[in-house]
Amino acid sequence: MRRYLDILTRGDFGAVSSRYSDILLAGLIVGVVGMMIIPLPTPIMDILLVLNITIQVSMMMIAIYISTALKLSAYPSIILITTLFRLALNVSTTRLILLQADAGTVVDAFGSFVVRGNFVVGMVIFLILTIIQFLVIAKGSERVAEVAARFTLDAMPGKQMSIDADLRAGAFDLDEARRRRSDLNRESQMFGSMDGAMKFVKGDSIAGLIITGINIVAGIIIGKFMLGMTAMEAVERYGILTIGDGLLSQIPALFSSMTAGLIVTRVSSDDETMHLGKDIAGQVLAQPKAFAITAGLLCGIGMVPGLPTIPFFIMAAVVGTMAYGLMRAKAGGGSADGREPANEVQAVGQETKQKQIEAARRQEGQAQQMLPVVTPIALEVAANLIPLVEDTGGGNKFLGEMVPMMRDGLFYELGVKFPGIRVRGNETDLPDGTYIIMINEIPLVSGNVALDRVLVNDTVDRLTLLNIAGEEAVNPANGSECAWIPGEYAEIAEQAGLTTWDASGYMVLHLSSVLRKNAAEFVGIQEVQNMLEQLEQAFPALVKEVVPKAVSPFQLTDILRRLVEEEISIRDLRSILQALAEWGQVENDTVMLTEYVRNALKRYISHKYTRGGNTLVVYLLDPQIEETVRSSIQHTQSGSYLALEPEITQEILTAVRNEVGNLPPTAQNPVILTTMEIRRYYRKLVELEFPHLAVLSYQELSPDMNIQPIARISLE
Repeated sequence: MRRYLDILTRGDFGAVSSRYSDILLAGLIVGVVGMMIIPLPTPIMDILLVLNITIQVSMMMIAIYISTALKLSAYPSIILITTLFRLALNVSTTRLILLQADAGTVVDAFGSFVVRGNFVVGMVIFLILTIIQFLVIAKGSERVAEVAARFTLDAMPGKQMSIDADLRAGAFDLDEARRRRSDLNRESQMFGSMDGAMKFVKGDSIAGLIITGINIVAGIIIGKFMLGMTAMEAVERYGILTIGDGLLSQIPALFSSMTAGLIVTRVSSDDETMHLGKDIAGQVLAQPKAFAITAGLLCGIGMVPGLPTIPFFIMAAVVGTMAYGLMRAKAGGGSADGREPANEVQAVGQETKQKQIEAARRQEGQAQQMLPVVTPIALEVAANLIPLVEDTGGGNKFLGEMVPMMRDGLFYELGVKFPGIRVRGNETDLPDGTYIIMINEIPLVSGNVALDRVLVNDTVDRLTLLNIAGEEAVNPANGSECAWIPGEYAEIAEQAGLTTWDASGYMVLHLSSVLRKNAAEFVGIQEVQNMLEQLEQAFPALVKEVVPKAVSPFQLTDILRRLVEEEISIRDLRSILQALAEWGQVENDTVMLTEYVRNALKRYISHKYTRGGNTLVVYLLDPQIEETVRSSIQHTQSGSYLALEPEITQEILTAVRNEVGNLPPTAQNPVILTTMEIRRYYRKLVELEFPHLAVLSYQELSPDMNIQPIARISLE
């Protein structure tokens, strides 16, 4: 108890209210409900009536000084509580007026002093206040709240897209984006709540009018029929008190409506120091010519015969003086106290600063316009291939179906969202049937197709069994041996169970192979950030725990690129982050972190390389090769790398070539199996000569996987 007294003695009421706010609020609501049931003495009623006025005046002052409506987002709930409080006061004062004809000094003062004891005048003032509050303030505030709620909800998608765009552009970090999204949601909920809360304000006005009428009628009945008064005596005693009670109810209700109107009509400002008074003064006083014209009009009106001249001339002089002072200040004229020159210097400084800001913005805009726009993926075709790929407006199969299906398939396979593919024709430089695939406008590969031929996934020798003459070719997707055949034999080949690709299909096949091989180039920090934002909607705690606590955005991007380079899908980003949450705190080497992530994806890797089976055909590495590679790994602060002598490198590649050069006719392509410590380095060693040869580690395989060795790669 002493501790609480010390806090109150120091005046630290904020600490008490914030610590016990829930208890205070619950006690307040229970007390308000109790007021409707339990009779209260008149001294307490006086304090509560003054408290009601104090609360509403304080709320109105707070509404004036806030910079944005979100600073008082709890006001819809405050309206509900204060409305209930006013109604409870009405019930309590009604009880006191009708039972003992005495509701305290405050009610008596408002009934006797404010309206001078005149029942008719008091009734007129009460009705006028009720009409002002109900038809003007409350009705207008309700309409503004309704429109604001509707517009806020309609603008939410655009504002969210704007936040996402600014985040991708690097205007702020992820925490700031979360805060802005939270503010946006709070703003939407607040204006929606204000729309409903204004119904309480209107209902309060109607209830006050009805309660006042009931009190007057009941007072006359009690005075005349129970106390033997005349009708005028009953009206004088009970009517004056009822009018005082009605005024004490309607005036705070008017303040409440004004507060709600100020909040819903407030234009938000990012400047925390801005308030309503400063906004009005800054905007109204910025136009001194308007005041000068107003002064002239007032003078003209004062000269009209029959109108009072002195009041209009006085106001014209006041407004004219104000206009003169504003014009002088705007022009930079000095005053006797010498403060105007300082204002002039400040104004000039602000003007110079504003010009510098505008110049910087123009320069930034020009710089952005000068930035080269690089096409991420482009397909350039010869003139005779343009009809295959051009968009004629009637729906093109190549652009409308084949390319989107290819991009969707690559996303399902690798988890990489490739950008749109630009297709353009070259009518002068390319020979017929030639096409070029470019990434970032750099030509990577070219190919040649014939409009009268199709590609078949079979060899020339085996096609002779079908009496089809073909020309040797290579499947661009996997490097297997295929054949070109005349287009008229395509139906025969398909009836034999073979797959055929026409010219446009072959280009899509080649394009998918190039994109698959270079998919890591489309996994950058911005793309990874977009993936994290999507994952964060479902798993916010996981994303926040991993990035940037366990790994930095750059590390995560590097890990995902390494996975995609070996055609490991990154669609299961949740499992990847789970593994990084476990190992990111204890391991800094990105190469090893990638291996730990691969271990977490063992089910996917096993399914991928067994094609859904449970047996994996493998080449085993000789322990001598494993030890040679392991001893050649160099670790530095920036990472690790393989430092093998050229002679040893050639010996290892020769050993691989001897075993893998002639693959046996198995149902699947074999993989090389080794330990986790050297897997990545061995893969880098052989990938140039054997790009389709996968290198796996024992830790990446499911425990129930059957391993079928077919050979051992050794230096002997």
